[in-house]
Amino acid sequence: MSTVTLETGWDSASFAMKHGLDRVLLYGKPGTGKTYFGLNYHLNDQTSYRLICTDEMTDGDMIGKYKQNDSGIWRFEEGVAIKAWRNGGRLVVDEINRVNGDIESRLMAIIDTVQSSSFEHPETGEVVRPQPGFSVVATMNGEPEDLSPAVLDRLVVRVEIEQPHPDAILALPENLRDIALEYSTRDDGDRYSLRSFFAFAQLLKASNDIDASARICLPKIRKSIVSALSII
Repeated sequence: MSTVTLETGWDSASFAMKHGLDRVLLYGKPGTGKTYFGLNYHLNDQTSYRLICTDEMTDGDMIGKYKQNDSGIWRFEEGVAIKAWRNGGRLVVDEINRVNGDIESRLMAIIDTVQSSSFEHPETGEVVRPQPGFSVVATMNGEPEDLSPAVLDRLVVRVEIEQPHPDAILALPENLRDIALEYSTRDDGDRYSLRSFFAFAQLLKASNDIDASARICLPKIRKSIVSALSII
């Protein structure tokens, strides 16, 4: 029996999903690529669907709602969760800790085991169930304990993500990679997510002005950035 070394949270998440675990929670610092990972990695030819949780979200965002078409006829339009069920897709529940209490029970039904899940279409009466291949990746900033015990019970695989995904780091210009990795993993007030570094790289490429670009995108560490890039 072989032993796999899992050095990072990304290694653990990849190992679990590659080997068929289909209910995974990714949690940790913001801006590390958790949502992108869920939408694009280990899909096994699935289509991915993103459900963004907010305090104001309703059943309509998740299950579906009636909408008036161009002919003035009201028809039921399925939400992303039912589409993911129907197509055996990947449902990425983004910022799951922000789901409001009014629809938490509905979300729990959506991400429950296949045997426990069904939805009756309000127009056709069709009973829709998750098709083979359906999987869930939930993401959040913070700690799993911020979720209710019932939600956690459906997401037994919980992986802490402490640093940006390696592919995201490689997408930056080479002279920014080490700097971005250092500052995106810090725990103090000088931390910046990768989004700030991508914005900085874009502005620097267009303007060729390190100081101005850093002042706008990375103001708290401007001097360090200017010094580091001036040396490189």
